Amino acid sequence: MSLMSAAVDTLQIGIEDFLNTDDRRVLSAVRNVHAGILLLGKEKLHRLSAADDILLYERFEPLPSAGGGVTIQPVGKNTVGLADIKKRFKAFGVDFDWSRLDTITDIRNNMEHAEYKGPRPAARRAVADAFILIRALLVDVLKEDPATVLGPECWNTLLQNAELFEAELAACRATLENMDWDTKAAAMAAPVLTCVKCLSPLLRQRDPDNTHQHKLELYCSACGADAELGPVLSQAFEQVFGAEHYIAMTDGDEPPTSVCPECGHHTFILDEMRCAACDFDLPEDAECAICGTSLSAEEYFEFDGLCSYHAYVAAKDD
Repeated sequence: MSLMSAAVDTLQIGIEDFLNTDDRRVLSAVRNVHAGILLLGKEKLHRLSAADDILLYERFEPLPSAGGGVTIQPVGKNTVGLADIKKRFKAFGVDFDWSRLDTITDIRNNMEHAEYKGPRPAARRAVADAFILIRALLVDVLKEDPATVLGPECWNTLLQNAELFEAELAACRATLENMDWDTKAAAMAAPVLTCVKCLSPLLRQRDPDNTHQHKLELYCSACGADAELGPVLSQAFEQVFGAEHYIAMTDGDEPPTSVCPECGHHTFILDEMRCAACDFDLPEDAECAICGTSLSAEEYFEFDGLCSYHAYVAAKDD
């Protein structure tokens, strides 16, 4: 079994223990989550090592090689503990804040040497704090997608921790900060975009360096589903323009958005005369086929090339 597989299995078991209502399982959660975090740290050292995994050993020393050079060989079979993992992260320029692990390490050490007598809520809080570390190790250090590595069920358990959720939300929003939206309406909707499948706001761009809307590829960090821009914007516009739609409906005015004849989503912005999703715009020469009157967006969409009056006449004749 690889280090990564062992880390994932251990973390999943720890999180299952964390969710169990039996207080005895909290102690097991502390042990397993702590062990899983250390395994993720070792996985990073494995990736930094040569084929011999030299950085995973507690001790190593230089020895002469047959060709007159020098090789580095492990001494003994002991692998690194937390203190050595921290030192080697620092030595190799891996920026990581281990401070959240101090509490859970203290609790784990108490459990290893004596019966743990601390309050159960404190142990649960220690495990919750460790969840922040799990995300940081997977995303920032190992460059892995947590939902894919841990599985949606396990990952969504982690997201229930408020601080972790806020960190993930900020990271998702950051991938869209420099997006050059084609319409003002799309830019207004960007802060309230949510996944159509699970309604989570944890939507992120696959290529965070992309600034072009027509190259935008979204996916949900919560459920892992791909998110097409049209349905996502259509859903967001319900929130952004909901009040205006209600007023337009009650007063008989023109609504702020309508269905785009090109992509079929409710993303055509009447003030801008463009679709926020596919960038379709209303032709300047859109006229009634009978009288030549310029068509409004609503008429263009609804009456198949006729103004509202001649559409009414045609329907009456039918």
